[in-house]
Amino acid sequence: MIYGIGTDIEEISRFYEFFDKANYLEKIYTEKEIKEFYNINNPRKKAEFLASRYVVKEAMSKALGTGISKEFSFKDIEVEKTDLGKPYIIYQDFICHLTISHTKTTAVAFIVLERE
Repeated sequence: MIYGIGTDIEEISRFYEFFDKANYLEKIYTEKEIKEFYNINNPRKKAEFLASRYVVKEAMSKALGTGISKEFSFKDIEVEKTDLGKPYIIYQDFICHLTISHTKTTAVAFIVLERE
């Protein structure tokens, strides 16, 4: 049964300003995500990475119906990838369906949460 759906879209350009702001990165992203970010050399790819992870976290908060709150924080989920590069997330006992996409200017995520 579908529990909730969520989507978020952000301008990628706004994430360039966070490259050197460790406090921001540590507030929003998991340790693993921060390490992955620092391993990216291309500035455009770095901004796309931050934006794409951010939209997933916001979309998840909307699918849960809680927003970013005491019930759900940015660091409660982490985007993983299959061997083929397909993004996925694991959260509690939900089945999570995720898609992430971006253009040159925007990043978007869409999540469907299921519960048996």
